[in-house]
Amino acid sequence: MIKITQEVACAMREHAISEQPLECCGILGGRDGLVSSCYPLRNEAQSPQTRFFASPEDLFSAIWQIRNSGQQMLGIYHSHPQSPAFPSRTDIEMAFYPDVVSFIISLQLTPLMRAFRIREGTVEPVEYQIIEVAAQPSDGAVASSN
Repeated sequence: MIKITQEVACAMREHAISEQPLECCGILGGRDGLVSSCYPLRNEAQSPQTRFFASPEDLFSAIWQIRNSGQQMLGIYHSHPQSPAFPSRTDIEMAFYPDVVSFIISLQLTPLMRAFRIREGTVEPVEYQIIEVAAQPSDGAVASSN
């Protein structure tokens, strides 16, 4: 099971909604099985209504930011504005990162997010849990428990 912060899950959903009727895409960073950062990318596919493609420059920049912050790339996400939250044949064929989780956000009726591992043409559902994370003090302040 992979965990994802509420803040990241909301950012992914908002990205998907803001891009419709086009597919959105992005990558996710974190560590120890907790997704804690979201990097929205521009969809540069020739048919962005039904496909997604991030430019190599944007992808490299986001991966660099993830690594520079001491995190790992834990996931990829994209939306399906008019279809279910399940990998399409193209999604399966273009799954170049078999060690990360692929999140798909369907906007068919109401936003629905599902997660999968896609390896060598095989799709395996992945359970995920959305968690709330307490804000971290940034300037020496102590977090309040009230």
